[in-house]
Amino acid sequence: MKLNYRDRIVIGVLLALVLLLGGFFLLIKPANEDIKSNKAELSTLESSQAEVDKQIAEIPGIKDDITESYNNGIKYTETFVDYNNFNNPRKLDQYMQSFATDSKVKIMSLVADTMTESTLSYYYFTPTFVAEEMLKQADINGSQAKLTAESKAESDSLADRTAENVIQAKYTITVTGEEKEDIWNYMKAIEEQEETILINSVTLQNIVLKEDKNAEPEDEEEEKPLPTAVFEVTLYSVYEMDEPNLEMTK
Repeated sequence: MKLNYRDRIVIGVLLALVLLLGGFFLLIKPANEDIKSNKAELSTLESSQAEVDKQIAEIPGIKDDITESYNNGIKYTETFVDYNNFNNPRKLDQYMQSFATDSKVKIMSLVADTMTESTLSYYYFTPTFVAEEMLKQADINGSQAKLTAESKAESDSLADRTAENVIQAKYTITVTGEEKEDIWNYMKAIEEQEETILINSVTLQNIVLKEDKNAEPEDEEEEKPLPTAVFEVTLYSVYEMDEPNLEMTK
């Protein structure tokens, strides 16, 4: 079958369209899909970069927060007895000797118990009300319940807090002085220092608390026993936190 010129032109145009469509589906469309995929990946990477940039910008602030927390922690530990004075018997003797020197007493013996871990509980007072259940029944408007809640707010808050653990050690210290006032001064020096030392008990010996007017005068040549006191004390300490390393390392 012979094709005239017009038919050949039509067939050629059709073949050109087929080739163009085939090229689109075989080459152009996959490339277009890759472009869309790359754009989506680029968008994801840009979002990730923005998040990283945000975190990097926050680093100075985070460092400041960590440093502030560390400094606050160090400030709180300063109220406890230094662990180096606490753990070393020689340094402990020197530490306790400072109170004795200022008070003009002499330490005769210092006996230490084994160090232990202890829970340092909060001290608080919980208000109580007589016949509280009866009070609730009479409080039909709720005004007394509000006052009760306000009065117990502090104790309830402290009761809910987690008690912290510390290191503790108990010591028995025997001291003597020329005068009983020296003993009082030693006790006052321990009481008024700013670190965590608790006097549990004091046993006094050879101390006349009140002069007896009817007592016979003492023989001045007779040697009088020196005023003596035995102190039972508890010292509290904590480990000092290492300073955080805030320098970024590769």
